[in-house]
Amino acid sequence: MIHVSDILHNLKCPKFCWNNQYNKIPYEGFYHMDVPYSQFWMEYYGFENAVSGNTGDSNEQTLALLENNDVILQARFTYNDCRTKIPVLVKLENGFKAIYPHLSAYPKENVALVMKINREIASHCGISIIENEIVYLNKDYIREESLDVHKLLSSSDRLFNKRNNLGKTIEEYMEAIDFDLDENIELTKQVLSSPSPEMPRTKLCTASRRCTYYDVCFDDSQLPDNSILFLTTSRNKIDAYHQGIETISQMDPEKFEGFHLQYAQYRASEQDYFVDSLAIKEWISRIQYPISYLDFEWDTFAIPPYPKMKPFDVLCFQYSLHIEQEDGTLEHRDFFDVQDCREAFILSILENVPENGTVLVYNMEGAEKLRLMQLAEQFPQYASQLKQICDRMVDLSKPFELGKYYHNKMRGHYSLKSVLPVFTEEYSYSDLSVKDGLKAVRAYREFATSSQEEQEIIREDIREYCKMDTFAEYIVYHGLENLIKENKNA
Repeated sequence: MIHVSDILHNLKCPKFCWNNQYNKIPYEGFYHMDVPYSQFWMEYYGFENAVSGNTGDSNEQTLALLENNDVILQARFTYNDCRTKIPVLVKLENGFKAIYPHLSAYPKENVALVMKINREIASHCGISIIENEIVYLNKDYIREESLDVHKLLSSSDRLFNKRNNLGKTIEEYMEAIDFDLDENIELTKQVLSSPSPEMPRTKLCTASRRCTYYDVCFDDSQLPDNSILFLTTSRNKIDAYHQGIETISQMDPEKFEGFHLQYAQYRASEQDYFVDSLAIKEWISRIQYPISYLDFEWDTFAIPPYPKMKPFDVLCFQYSLHIEQEDGTLEHRDFFDVQDCREAFILSILENVPENGTVLVYNMEGAEKLRLMQLAEQFPQYASQLKQICDRMVDLSKPFELGKYYHNKMRGHYSLKSVLPVFTEEYSYSDLSVKDGLKAVRAYREFATSSQEEQEIIREDIREYCKMDTFAEYIVYHGLENLIKENKNA
């Protein structure tokens, strides 16, 4: 027996389909959800008391439910050893309407395929789906004191296009899809009943986001630090790899897209590292003491839990701040709290960040600066003070992102954790209980349900991780500074 999700996985990649069956990696939700999404969309439609199907229901059991009820949740059907589950079926005069809830603000046109498959399977079971509808989160909704699900959610018979605008109707997208259900069922069965398929690397392995099973399929640890596969933002590296090109320096420069970081990688491939000393020196000249090394940790809430928050807003629960004076003195301050700690977070930031000097942040535009501007919108009484901090921010990631400095040890990445080993072997994240941001978020989510003793451990573990981030910023900044001094002396 297979599931419609297996067919979709097989269309994506046969090995992904096989791995998902036999090497399944447990799914961990990206969004913080205190209660299931179903609670909100059922309230939106008034389906709180609707009958629900159960795992393992036969076609006969589902049809019996549909015979006696106008609305069925989790309706299960089987055709040709392929099972599916339709979230909601609503009885109409001449058939049924299928409703698909999406924990998203922009359900895209590609979801029309599963709707088409479900309609065909249901048809084989004697159920005619004549309408399809999506329900999704309204990105512009701003929560007041209480949550209003009728403003939080929106519904439509259209799907969103690539520009995040409502496009064609679901029916129009479905009709444009050429899909042979029986053929794909058989192909999927063959994949899942066979040994693991051998699949070459393709652009899809890392397109948009690295595949969940990338490390299961490929062992990049055996590749040289200057491997062609570490060339950033390249459309041609996979083809070059299959043609036998092993290192970045062996690739024809005409095949590069022209990014500065690619040029830096090309130069470093021959001599371990590349540095644009003048550019780094100019960048360093903008840094003023006292230097505030700043880093936040936050969680993302699909459903806004507190007033003035929107869907998918984040809540900052931790910051770390190292303050360096011109005489070399280094001081550490931080903050950690739970529940609605936004205003306490702001007040702590304003109290502890010096009123002058540079605020040095890694990837500030996509992280800390963005978070402060969001807090300024939610708490306008502090907007001018938060903006003053943002105005003094300098992005420590830019010398690496723009190819002003690159070392082969970075292996195609310029995250803080990829850059730190270039400048020190003494300090690393390896000995920490919390080793990355995702683990920090998971630990934070466990805090409320933990014992007092466990909470103290969680608090300290997150604190030490975030503290390591700002200390790493300190190490990396002075690593660049020392590099320029060494080059000047040379």
